[in-house]
Amino acid sequence: MADQKDNKDSPGPIPEGWVSHTKFKNGIEVKTYLCPAAEQEFYTYEDLMRYVRYAKAAKLSIYSPEFEENMKKEGQS
Repeated sequence: MADQKDNKDSPGPIPEGWVSHTKFKNGIEVKTYLCPAAEQEFYTYEDLMRYVRYAKAAKLSIYSPEFEENMKKEGQS
């Protein structure tokens, strides 16, 4: 049954680097998709996937070759 619930909450696989996240906004439980490394958040799977396709093609955010390098530099500061 857990698999069915997971499929219902997320219409497809969540891309690497992203997590399903639950938060409370004005006392209401809200499920989002979050990229902890970039602190980006989307409220629908469709919006997440639209952004992922765009970011991969444009090599932005966590899909940028420089992203991991910059994160390492920030961590050493």
